[in-house]
Amino acid sequence: MPMSMRSSWLPGLLVGGALLVSLTACSDSSDVGLGVGSGLQGGNPSTLDVTPDVRDTTVAPITGITRDSAQGRPPAQSQNQSAWRFLVGSVDDPTPGTGVVTTDGYVDFAGRDDLPEDLQNASPDALTAELRLTTDYLHGHSSGTMDVEVYDLTSEADMDSARATASFDAASSPVSVNGAQINPSDSPVTIRLKASWVIDNIGTLRSTGSDFEDAFFGFKIVAPNSEAVVGFSSSTAALRLRTVSSSNDTTTADYPSLKTFTHIERTGAGDPPDGYRLMQGGIGKGLAMEWAYGEKEFVNETEIDSLPADSGRTLPLNRAEIFVPNDTSALETPSGFERPQPQGYRIIATRSSGTPSCPVVGSVTLSDANEACVLPLVPSAAPASALVPDDVARPTFRQSFQRVRDDQSPVFTTFRVHIADRENTAVNEAATVRPGLPTTLPVLVPVDGTEPGPPRATLTVTPL
Repeated sequence: MPMSMRSSWLPGLLVGGALLVSLTACSDSSDVGLGVGSGLQGGNPSTLDVTPDVRDTTVAPITGITRDSAQGRPPAQSQNQSAWRFLVGSVDDPTPGTGVVTTDGYVDFAGRDDLPEDLQNASPDALTAELRLTTDYLHGHSSGTMDVEVYDLTSEADMDSARATASFDAASSPVSVNGAQINPSDSPVTIRLKASWVIDNIGTLRSTGSDFEDAFFGFKIVAPNSEAVVGFSSSTAALRLRTVSSSNDTTTADYPSLKTFTHIERTGAGDPPDGYRLMQGGIGKGLAMEWAYGEKEFVNETEIDSLPADSGRTLPLNRAEIFVPNDTSALETPSGFERPQPQGYRIIATRSSGTPSCPVVGSVTLSDANEACVLPLVPSAAPASALVPDDVARPTFRQSFQRVRDDQSPVFTTFRVHIADRENTAVNEAATVRPGLPTTLPVLVPVDGTEPGPPRATLTVTPL
C-alpha cells in the first residue's frame, strides 16, 4: 500500500545499518514490528524497524558495596543490599568468545554491640571461627566439591562502588583450615578458619562496634582450580564464633557482613558465533548502539515539512520502542552445566550537549553532571530482551527528530546495553540507577539477519 508523501521524513531523518521492514502501510500495527499495539488515532498506521550501528564496548562493572553507604548500619537491610552478592571461582562457559572467567570474593564484617559471656570467658583454644555463606548463584559444573582458601586482608579495603578490575592486598598464607571444601549445590556453606587464626585475633574478636571494624580488615576468598563460579549473598554472610561448654551447650555469635566485593578477570576469549554479538557479565562486555540521523528530506526539490518546529501540528510518530534481543536458544548447555538466565539488563544513554535533562525524557539521571541517563525497561521482557517502552522511546525519538530538523544534535548520541542481572525497573523508580548484580553470564545478541533479528528501534506512524 503506498505511503503518503508526508511520512517520508522517517527514512530520511533516522537511518541505521539496514531497514528491516520497509515503510509499508497496514490497517493494524499490532501484527507488524515488536508489539507496537493498537489505539492509534486516524489514518493507516505504518511500522518501520530501523537498526542502529552496533559496536562492542567494555566498561568494568561496579561489583563492590558497603552496607553503611547502601542503607545504614547493620542489621538494617534494604532491597538493594539484600539482593547483592559476591562471587568466587572460575567458569569456562562453552559459549564461544566467553573465555575463562575467574572471580575472587572479598568480604568484611561489622562489629557486634556485645558478645555472649561464654565467648568472652572461654579459652581461645576452645573457640571455633568459621564463615557461613548462603549460596544464591551458580554458573558452571555443579557436581563435586570445590576447594576454597581464605586469606586475611592486610589493610582497610574501600570496597564501596569498587569496579571489578580493582583488587586489595591480602596475606600470602591462607587462614582457612587445610583442605577446606564446599559443595556449590549446598546452602548455606561453611568454611572453617584455623585455630591459630582465632588465637592470633582473639583481642579483635572480643572487641565490639567500631573497635572491631578498625582492627579487622576482612577476607579474600578464592577457589583455585574450580570449574564453577558460586555467588554468595552479601546480606547473610557472617563470621561465626562459637564454643561448646562442658555440658555440650553451644554458644554462637555472628558478625554480620559490612561490605563485599568481587574481582573478575577473563582470559583466552575468542570470537562469538557467526551471526551474533556477545554481551558478558562481570567483565562488563556490552553493546553500544547509535542511530544515525540523516539530512532533511527533499522530494522534487521541495522540503518535506512533516516535522514543524513551532506550528503546533502533531508529529507523525505515534509509537516507538527500542528492542535488544537475547537468543537464549543459541547457548550450548552440556549435561551437568548450570547457567542461569539473566534477570535484567541496563541501557545507559549518553546525552548530547544542550539536550533535555534525563527526567524530561522519561529516564533517570546516572551521573552528577546529568551526562548519562538510565532508560527504564519493561520488566517482563527479560531474559528474552531488553525493551525500552513507548512512553520513554517515543518522546526521545520525537524530540530528536525535531532537534535534528532544527540543525541540532539528537537527544542521545549513544545507547550502551549491559547485563544487570537484576529485575528491570519501571519508569522513575529510584532503583533504576542501582548497579546490576555481579554476574558472569553470557548473552548472544543476533545480527546479520539471524532470528529473532538484531537490535532495533520500532517506529509506528500514522500519516498526516
